[in-house]
Amino acid sequence: MSVSRHGRGEPLLFLTGFAISSAVFEPVLDLYASRFECILYEHRGGLMTSMPELAADAARALRSVGHSSAHVYGVSMGGMVAQELALRFPERVRGLVLAGTTPGGPRAFRPAAAELLRGKFLFSPQFRREHPERVRELLRYFELRPSSLWAHWWATVYHDTVSRLAQIQAPTLVMHGGEDVMAPVGNARLLASRIPGAELIIVPGAGHAFPLERPRESFEAVERFLDREIAPGRRRTGMVARAEPLTRAFGLPIGAARTGVSLAGLAADRLRRDHVATDR
Repeated sequence: MSVSRHGRGEPLLFLTGFAISSAVFEPVLDLYASRFECILYEHRGGLMTSMPELAADAARALRSVGHSSAHVYGVSMGGMVAQELALRFPERVRGLVLAGTTPGGPRAFRPAAAELLRGKFLFSPQFRREHPERVRELLRYFELRPSSLWAHWWATVYHDTVSRLAQIQAPTLVMHGGEDVMAPVGNARLLASRIPGAELIIVPGAGHAFPLERPRESFEAVERFLDREIAPGRRRTGMVARAEPLTRAFGLPIGAARTGVSLAGLAADRLRRDHVATDR
């Protein structure tokens, strides 16, 4: 695993999005490196992986540079990895920043199929209209890595943390672009409502790639949040800790099972609502 470090200060681990390189952080790296030691690496590719495996990779990246814990900043799919990292390895996570991401599962808010097209919907209409040259410059950082497509697709399909979000120990900042159509803003509200003590910031008028669209505003919000004494969480112990490598190895079937349970719960909720409506 190749891990790079930039700047000096408290360690801040960046987790990039679906099938794209960590180079996507380059346009704003100088901002964050002025305050933090920024740690970047690439998610694994291949034919198949899971969020638990990607979370274990993130913990391994930290250990490889000599850090037992760090602040964690996950963007889009990287925010999914960050959730799993905070759940499985709480002792590795100090402050947690979840940017433009989702808890997944059937209770998550999904975009329309047409809105999944890469490029047009990364930035807000206003930003695309007023800064077309800048948009063209930034879009080159979102080039897909074909070797990662299938693995990341499987990992995201069976990502579902809704029932476990209350277990997150890390102080959490949930950030989202108000005009995000790739990951609807309802996901941010769902995350913030389920994670104990989470702070929610909606960046008005910004799209999915709001850290690049509104770099200074986004950085200052993260800096304010992390500019305090934050200790890592408590290490998991007992059978839960001993079983972690095993559950990681079976991340996809366990994720599928969680999705099934979530679907059943969602169906039960709808039946109850329909029953109440009928009684009225």
